[in-house]
Amino acid sequence: MGKIILLNTPIGNLGDVTGRVAEALKSGTTFAVEDTRVFRELLNHLGVSVLGKKIFSLHDQSGEGQVERLLEVLESTDLYVASEAGSPIISDPAYPLILGAYARGFTVESFSGVSAPIMALELSGLPPIPFQFHGFLPRESGKRLRFFREVGYGTHIFFEAPTRVEETLGELCGERPLAEVCVVRELSKKFEQVVRFKGSSWEAVKASVTFRGEFVVLFYNPESLGTSSGELRGLAEEILTTGANPKLLAKLLAEILDRPTKEIYGELNRQKRDR
Repeated sequence: MGKIILLNTPIGNLGDVTGRVAEALKSGTTFAVEDTRVFRELLNHLGVSVLGKKIFSLHDQSGEGQVERLLEVLESTDLYVASEAGSPIISDPAYPLILGAYARGFTVESFSGVSAPIMALELSGLPPIPFQFHGFLPRESGKRLRFFREVGYGTHIFFEAPTRVEETLGELCGERPLAEVCVVRELSKKFEQVVRFKGSSWEAVKASVTFRGEFVVLFYNPESLGTSSGELRGLAEEILTTGANPKLLAKLLAEILDRPTKEIYGELNRQKRDR
């Protein structure tokens, strides 16, 4: 019985390939990859021959049939899995295969490497805790607007296509003018670009962004309980007027909002004084 080995490959600069991933690419014989052309280019960069290697395709349109075939391959050999760039799991096609492998008792390993969301977070200067990664946002403007209206406290990270990123940033900044925003383009490549600004300043900085290439967008939503969660605020005030213990209430809301208890306790006390 074989096992799955996830290979985290470079996201732009081929020099970022790790020694362990490079060795796996040389010694491995069976691969499932998102883009066979890009994978062969990586092998060529490392001076690795494709002779003797079986290379299967695994992408978003592969379907259950291809996943089933790869699980059958695992019965007799290790399977190395690589996306076009970065992690095979982060917004890439390996997740159904991993679920199937675990369901059948196969072992899964990961050979780490560069991750676009983490690299973008490092460059953004935004608070790293808490953060959430959302993959690609919906194509429909209405769904994106609802997401920006309802998103919670903390740093949020998402991918966006170059054809939609200008529109999406306009929506984000319109809904969240107080947010701190960072646009990261072409990570680890020659024309890497990092642009940081306040949501309310979008129109002034928009001309500095080149709308080509691959984008990671990050924003920090600083809005507190009193401004970002109207329903919860109303509920908190209602409970307080009936004599609820604010410390216990703060603990409850901290669990709901994934925020520090002391921070919420202070907000509840300020709300009580202001009434």
